Amino acid sequence: MFNKSPLVYIFTLVCAVTITPAHAIQRASVASYGNDANICSSSFPCRTFGKAVTVVDPNGEVVALDSAGFGSVTLTQSISLTAAPGVVAGVTVFSGAGITIATPGVNVVLRGLTINSQGGATGVSMTAGAKLSIENCVISNFSSVTQRGIFVNTPATVRIVNTLVRDSDIGVEFQGGATADISGSQFLGNGNGILATSTAGTTTAVTISDTTVTGGINGIEAFSSTSGTSRIDMMRATVTDNAEGVKTSASSGIAKITLSDSMVTGNGIGISWPSGTLNTLVNNTVTDNITNASPALGGPNQIPLM
Repeated sequence: MFNKSPLVYIFTLVCAVTITPAHAIQRASVASYGNDANICSSSFPCRTFGKAVTVVDPNGEVVALDSAGFGSVTLTQSISLTAAPGVVAGVTVFSGAGITIATPGVNVVLRGLTINSQGGATGVSMTAGAKLSIENCVISNFSSVTQRGIFVNTPATVRIVNTLVRDSDIGVEFQGGATADISGSQFLGNGNGILATSTAGTTTAVTISDTTVTGGINGIEAFSSTSGTSRIDMMRATVTDNAEGVKTSASSGIAKITLSDSMVTGNGIGISWPSGTLNTLVNNTVTDNITNASPALGGPNQIPLM
């Protein structure tokens, strides 16, 4: 019988290890003391989100273990980026977008992130995908013309919860048939706080509840210049200290806002609808604006609901 030498067994073992594919993991970690040469485990974390997302299974998560900046990232699969309690998981945006989502069908969760512009154009950009949830995040300083804290231009389902968006030219803009729900959030000092824009052949719909929009040019606006529809339904919202608080405008298509149980006060113009449609319930408070409504309530573009 032919007996293999020990060297043959060693060579066979090495080959087997070499050709065995690396398996992704369900949860990866990043930390200020991490290294992108690591395996991204909690014991051996990576340094950046960009590296960590490459080792995670679809529907897995990346967790920031301590406070640091972890870099901009493009997400190409369903994934969660989250910060451990008490951790500031930073994304400083020097150019382009901080978080880019442009892959059809993906579901993304962003939780506890602080996204800040240092010359970047967009905090979170979604141009393809199925679902986006932004929870307990701070997004700020995208202040140059047409820069946005959050931009969604795809028929995705979007949820924004307990999030602060401040000091950006546009706090959040939805178009392309997006369906969004904003609750418990604050939009402070943005040029446009919340903007829904029509795209031809689609309906972009936004629901706003228990949210404050203050200190901007246009607080909340539905805008249409195409054959599509932009619609905003707001309830228990506070809109204050804007040049124009709540506004609809449409040169083509449909722009429509419905207000319920909301306060619009301290603005230059409280409610403005040079065009478009405004629906108001009788439980709103529209007071102490320089001009409460333009045109006056009951005008041809306004449909009062009882």
